[in-house]
Amino acid sequence: MQPTAKKKRKTAGRDVPLVSSEINVKTAWLYYVEGLTQEQIAEKLNVSRVKVMRTLAACTAEGVVVTTINAQTAGQVALERALEERFGLDSAVVVPTPGDAGHLEKAIGHAVALYLGEQMQDGMTLAIGGGATLHASLAYLGRRQLQNASVIGLVGALPHSQWINPSIVAAKVADIFGIDSYQITAPVMLHDPALRDLLWAQPELLDVRTRAANADIALLTVGEISRDATIFRHGLVPPSLIPSLRAKGAAANVLSYFIDAQGRLVDHEVNDRVMAIGLDVVGAIPNVVLAAGGRHKIAAIRAALNAFGTNVLITDSDTAEALMAVG
Repeated sequence: MQPTAKKKRKTAGRDVPLVSSEINVKTAWLYYVEGLTQEQIAEKLNVSRVKVMRTLAACTAEGVVVTTINAQTAGQVALERALEERFGLDSAVVVPTPGDAGHLEKAIGHAVALYLGEQMQDGMTLAIGGGATLHASLAYLGRRQLQNASVIGLVGALPHSQWINPSIVAAKVADIFGIDSYQITAPVMLHDPALRDLLWAQPELLDVRTRAANADIALLTVGEISRDATIFRHGLVPPSLIPSLRAKGAAANVLSYFIDAQGRLVDHEVNDRVMAIGLDVVGAIPNVVLAAGGRHKIAAIRAALNAFGTNVLITDSDTAEALMAVG
């Protein structure tokens, strides 16, 4: 699969809005630092010009803006704008890196929950993967009732239902929003590639794939090629395959598929046994959101950015700095 060319995306009939870890500070940044007009900012944020005016006034009243932007989060916003420019993103959301590395997934998961809470609306379809970061977001996602919306699981299931089961995230997000979920009711990793073709021929699974292709938002994470990655640590794929995957150029795993640094599927037999929505289908979804952090994932994140023409990156400040430092 060739990397998806960056293109203007649409979600629910409108441009993908600019978001941030601190939207008031970002509004002030766009106005006072980048020199955008209030009308341009309103268009980027998908809000009224009056809303922009009130936000700027509040920033002045609260001391966020003096003659410079005075908020502690200005550094994060600077990183967000740098990432957006460097990687052609519609938005970057950068959160502070926690002092304890064990809390990184929770920190990014919290930002994911805030993003979903703002972006998921009535009538929308969310296509979502699995993994520790997305599972961590469930603890922070506010319960509410959406109408005519749905959640599609992008990855098959595991017979043993722990948190690592990719289908759990989709089911729980659907429960929180009070909407239907659609699942790939087959093992995430098959033993026989021919069986995958037979399963995808089933009308019920074809329906899931069609629904995923028509989703408004795709929410993914990415794993590195190491024994510490969830996919290997929990045995979804045997760690014994790591050397052969590396020999084929694997730099990351997304939705249990293995891709190289350019975002292309590697020529390895394991990719023929994955029960997940194809990366080409996911890449065509109007708003592709990647949530991942950790300096050990820099190569994997870059590979995923290449694979999808990602719209939104949700990460932490240390990872953002490392991404900007890589040539």
